[in-house]
Amino acid sequence: MRRRAFAYVTAALLAVACTDVVGPAAATDYGSLFDDLWRQFDLHYSYFSVAQVNWDSLGKYYRPIAVSAPNDRQFARVLGTMLAELKDMHVTLSAGAAGTMRYISRSDTASTYFNQTMTLGRYVRLPASTPGGHIQFGLANDSVGYARISTFDGGDWSGEMDDVIRSMPGMRVLIIDVRDNPGGNYVLAADLAGRFTTQRRVYGYTRRRNGPRHDDFTGFTEETIAPAGRHFGGRVFVLANRHSFSSAEDFVLAMRAIPGVMVVGDTTAGATGGPIVRELANGWTYELSEWIEYTPDRVPFESVGLAPTIVARTTPDESAHGVDAVLERAMRLAREP
Repeated sequence: MRRRAFAYVTAALLAVACTDVVGPAAATDYGSLFDDLWRQFDLHYSYFSVAQVNWDSLGKYYRPIAVSAPNDRQFARVLGTMLAELKDMHVTLSAGAAGTMRYISRSDTASTYFNQTMTLGRYVRLPASTPGGHIQFGLANDSVGYARISTFDGGDWSGEMDDVIRSMPGMRVLIIDVRDNPGGNYVLAADLAGRFTTQRRVYGYTRRRNGPRHDDFTGFTEETIAPAGRHFGGRVFVLANRHSFSSAEDFVLAMRAIPGVMVVGDTTAGATGGPIVRELANGWTYELSEWIEYTPDRVPFESVGLAPTIVARTTPDESAHGVDAVLERAMRLAREP
């Protein structure tokens, strides 16, 4: 799963004022590294209430095991095991040669039976790609268009949705497919949703951790979409599943705020943390969630996901026979008045 693109690195900078004198190097013994990691989560992590863990107890349990680790690989494994107790898909540890460690959720291991190549080849007439290659699209029939967004990685390529709308002038219905989309650029997801709204809309809220107590947060900050680019005024269906993560979920959340838009498929993954990246004194990096994200009625959906308007799933047998039951359900809905 990819991370939200707005995640930023916070590194300790040594201020040098007209001299070459710097402070002592940060300690890299296992005890100091463990304490730094534990303390940063204690001060900044946002989902302790969701994880329902006692962070003090976890620190006391894992610290002696970490300090006595025989090598870096085992030390990293102890840190990774402790962080996995948070059950947060946005929490990672990148430990050099020991690799990157992340909690593997039920959404990660769920089978979706979605085959992008099969869907494009069987259901889309003359599938094409936008100039930047970020969207595959085409007509499913004379009036129903299909647009596949496999990732929200990259900068601002939201104008490629304008190309999709412009290329299918006879389209009255558009099916946007973000199944198996691992996320990426949070701002991009909202900008793309702006092609389908005629006014500014609040689609969610965030609160950021801002104090030493685990329940210290800012007030609610609105997440909004606004009209952008070439508007499409027809009916819109969004396809999602358990492998729609992070910024793909923000796209689903934003589209759900637009009247008439229907989400078809399965519940999304529930990976909502706004991660920041920090660095340990030995060069290892880690990510931690620092916000809580909410639906418009101020309900968090971390580890829960966003339910579809219409539940539809493809079975293993259907997939084996080249049938995309989720897309077919959306196409049947598109034919209804």
